[in-house]
Amino acid sequence: MNCKAALPMLFVFAVAVGQAQTSTPSSLPVYQVVKPGVSDPEASALAKRLEIPDAALVRARGKISFVDAEKYLAFPSAPVAESGVTRRLREATKNKSAATPIALKAIDARALDEWQVLDEKTALNAATSTLDALRLSPQFGTATAGHNVLTMYSKDGTGKWSAKNTQLDTHVSYKFSESHGIPLIGPGAQVHLTFDASGHVTQLHYAARSLKAGAEVKILSEEEARGRIAQRLPAKARITMRLVYWTPPLEPVFGNAESWRPATIIPWYAYYSTTEIAHPSGAASSIRSRVSMIPATDDARFVPTVTVSATADGPQVRAHAEVRGGTPPYTYIWGGSDPEVSHNTGNEIRYTARTRAARQLLRDSDFHLRTNETVAVTVIDANGVVVHGRQIVPVQPQPIMPSNGAHGTGPTYGAESPDDPGNWTPCRVGWQNGMSTPGAGGGTQSFAWLGGDAWPGDFIEPKPAGTLVSTPWVNGDADFANWGINTADLVIDIADGNADTKTAMQPGAPTSDYATAFLCSPNFPDDVGINGNGFGTPKSYTIDYAPSWGPTGPNDTLDWLLLDDCDMLDPTDGAGLNVAQRWGLAFNGLHVLAGFSSLDYGDGPFENAVANNILGVGGSPQTIVQSWFSAAQSTGAGTAAAMGPAFRLEGNLFWMADIQDYYWGKGSVGPTIVPSAFASGDIGFWFLNGSNANTLVFP
Repeated sequence: MNCKAALPMLFVFAVAVGQAQTSTPSSLPVYQVVKPGVSDPEASALAKRLEIPDAALVRARGKISFVDAEKYLAFPSAPVAESGVTRRLREATKNKSAATPIALKAIDARALDEWQVLDEKTALNAATSTLDALRLSPQFGTATAGHNVLTMYSKDGTGKWSAKNTQLDTHVSYKFSESHGIPLIGPGAQVHLTFDASGHVTQLHYAARSLKAGAEVKILSEEEARGRIAQRLPAKARITMRLVYWTPPLEPVFGNAESWRPATIIPWYAYYSTTEIAHPSGAASSIRSRVSMIPATDDARFVPTVTVSATADGPQVRAHAEVRGGTPPYTYIWGGSDPEVSHNTGNEIRYTARTRAARQLLRDSDFHLRTNETVAVTVIDANGVVVHGRQIVPVQPQPIMPSNGAHGTGPTYGAESPDDPGNWTPCRVGWQNGMSTPGAGGGTQSFAWLGGDAWPGDFIEPKPAGTLVSTPWVNGDADFANWGINTADLVIDIADGNADTKTAMQPGAPTSDYATAFLCSPNFPDDVGINGNGFGTPKSYTIDYAPSWGPTGPNDTLDWLLLDDCDMLDPTDGAGLNVAQRWGLAFNGLHVLAGFSSLDYGDGPFENAVANNILGVGGSPQTIVQSWFSAAQSTGAGTAAAMGPAFRLEGNLFWMADIQDYYWGKGSVGPTIVPSAFASGDIGFWFLNGSNANTLVFP
């Protein structure tokens, strides 16, 4: 496959879906909430039955969760003795926390051969019998079982890759469908239990309401729904859709917690799109979008509508949102080119439009300042019904020049969000709210690049390092000032993708044309593309950005990269290449790359949960990998996956790895492993793939 074929005209992508309904009903019930989750006595009884310390159970408005930090996603491990190599690795590691030990931990490859897991039938019986006995079997739920799988990739003497798969545990998930066969999805319909080989529960999450059918509402026809969805997508996008009931979280992510009492659950159309992109070379590929939703009814008793009016005077923007219908009070999440505008929770905003620039870029004929500003708002009513509105106004944005590159010594985080402001603004805001929790130790935000400021070059180390090279959105700025991903310790990318590609934007491109740029995995000849979705003439470039990701350069601190993008960590791509072959070349000391091996859905709860898990907000801190996996399970966001480098010790007996890293100040961190610094035969990659694909609306 030529990656040019997976070009940016993206903006639409696909999901492998479960079977759609054979016919669309003319009306469906709105479900009334009878009981919002688990009571405190029920939670205590469940903890006792599962032998979980009651104090270790995290409770929040009927939602309960538990993670055994020592045993969840555990594998056979062994300590690593000090040597010249380990001292070299320690010296290469930039420790951002004096209280954080640099831990040398190895995966015991020999013991993986003998690693045992609970059989699926036993796990299913244990989960269902426990919940049945306590009368907590979730309404509309059917239990399914699977396994989190650890794969070790390594090369033999000829350079050929080999893979060794080990099931780490047994995971029981509940899939929800109401009496009409329509799935219930979302953070309010999630029940998961993970067992180790002895039957010990290493992870628990229970968030499910008791419901009863109420008044029926008229359902949009599939044709009408498809027409509304098509207005959001490129002309040639193929739409896959199905009716669902989306269940909001039991615990609010945004707004006033005291007013969060969802009382009704309405039907929605969930959808994803697939775009086929052809190139003059004759190659072509498909891109699948993140899963989105629109209400399946226009009934104003349950669905609000929002109208945005905006004006601009030079760089100054004013906007107002008018909401009708649904159930007040309303929560407002604003989006504009200044990420700080999202802190305004009222129905009016004023802010200064901004754009990313540098003095030399302002003199560059290839650099284009935006002339339009997208002002967007997400409105959430008291029942958790989410609607979006936006308006585009002409603007003269204020250039924001780079910082002096001084990042201090404390932990830092960042975000890339190219389809923002828009429907995915709540994902980025959920992440920022979690990481900035007062007193939680998230550190300082290094950057948050939105829309046309989220460039493919942010993922590419420039040559020479630490400089602003020509056309940095193509040739790289990963370590320039506070611009690229390498300038923060922990970065989330909220975009779309496939197994070989991620979407991005470029200077001057309006958010309405998302996505206009892309980045391919470094083993493809054409790594960067710009001008897509009708924005200019498409071009592609060969940029050798292997290796680029990590904390090793002059201004580099990146240890953990989170890809909130569809399919980028699928086990194999269409050409049969594994994750190590596709993304391993980009590693330059990066400890962990997390992502999804499925379609991906998020509207803030998932991203917020990841941040809270990492920092220990509401519970104990989890490792980076545990945080990603448990957040994906608790919200139904997708099938979590993660990968990282491993250094061979004593032949094939042990692999030193960073799979158990915590965030700075939250627990131990492994050493920085730079693959290019060692013989290729001494470097492998670990890959952890999740187990909940059979519970997704579009598996």
